[in-house]
Amino acid sequence: IARDISREDMLTIADKYGHKMSDFSLRYEGNMHAEVGALIAEYEFGLTDREALNAIRYHVCARPDMSILEKIIFFSDHAEPKRPNQLMMRELIEIAKTNLDLAILRMLQTVIEYFLNHGVSEDICEICSEAYDFLLEEYCRKDRIDGQSHKNNDVLTDEEFDEAFALLHSNRIKMKSVENARWLKGFTVDDGRKVKDDLLIRSGNLSRLTGEESDSLRKVLNLSLIIDLRTSAEVTRAPDIGISGVRYENIPLTEELDTGRMDYLTNRYLHSQTENERAWYTEQYARIGEVIRMYRNISTDTHSINAIHRVFHLLIETEGTILFHCTSGKDRTGIIAALILHALGCSRKDIIRDYNASAVTFFSRTENIKNDLGVYRGEEKLQYGLQTSISVAPEVLGAGLHYIDNNYPSQGSFVLEATGYSRKELESFRNKYLQ
Repeated sequence: IARDISREDMLTIADKYGHKMSDFSLRYEGNMHAEVGALIAEYEFGLTDREALNAIRYHVCARPDMSILEKIIFFSDHAEPKRPNQLMMRELIEIAKTNLDLAILRMLQTVIEYFLNHGVSEDICEICSEAYDFLLEEYCRKDRIDGQSHKNNDVLTDEEFDEAFALLHSNRIKMKSVENARWLKGFTVDDGRKVKDDLLIRSGNLSRLTGEESDSLRKVLNLSLIIDLRTSAEVTRAPDIGISGVRYENIPLTEELDTGRMDYLTNRYLHSQTENERAWYTEQYARIGEVIRMYRNISTDTHSINAIHRVFHLLIETEGTILFHCTSGKDRTGIIAALILHALGCSRKDIIRDYNASAVTFFSRTENIKNDLGVYRGEEKLQYGLQTSISVAPEVLGAGLHYIDNNYPSQGSFVLEATGYSRKELESFRNKYLQ
């Protein structure tokens, strides 16, 4: 309503109706038209619906505890066609059709990042961040990733742990310098065939690989291709040790991390006044966008889908053993492993069993850190955050599979879209990796 009114005229309108402009709008003129627009709607157009007036007033930077209408207007304003990065906006619009809160969380991340990159002061960014924190807490509490509550503080049940331990025992590759290295093999699919041995390896990064291990990978295990799923920044910090005669491809599964959000949460953590506050910010740091984006949105993120297409075409084109990895070999590597097994026709239980083997691998590390942090109250939040950041929580992979089940009419239709294969290529892929 007031988008094209000058600052001076907006202050005059506020004075006219006895309204004291908020300090926030006075410091950030981009929000002033929202506040004055609500005044014009109320006093000149006769709008009395408080929810509608709030939707106008908070459509620029949002606020905690928004109504459905406020969320829709905020999201629509930031997704309209004149905004930059329309490819990402189209992705968010698709997500909003089935999960408005998740779309708004990602939109708020984008707004905060935009502010930080364009010199808007941190105290103004904090207004959006307060809305983000409130919505994230609400989202986690209602949804708990897959519509299921977190029943206990253990990473896995005893049964899940035993099954994952048995799998790890049979598939593990012993390399002292490489975390979480194991074969992806031995699973039985619907038609009775099994995933072949000695063709696919999943692991952590190879930055500390020894010469002896390099020789073993190339000569004994017949390694021909390494697929590195890390971002360019991660690769620069800890590059893989090259192996003579083995091809290397860097295919980042996710884009660079939202460091603005990380910096914000780190600052809030350092200035927390209570142990419960520190527990809350620790959990939020552990859950920054990446877990939700990588798992729940496996099938919607354009960058990730393009990366997955490249990986799957290398899988079908390359002879010999292929190793794929990220940093610790649990999240991004876990997604690719899950998609491979899904494309081959493995059961959901087997897919999660393979994923859970990482929890066994990182069990001692998780326990040590949980013990160190045991002085904090709110332990469930801390431990759940730790599971998603340094270990694994089965629900997060289940979230991705749950989304697939609810948005694709058949397993086959998702596999074709995710892999980028034709039906003929999919059959060739299955023939290659199944016996």
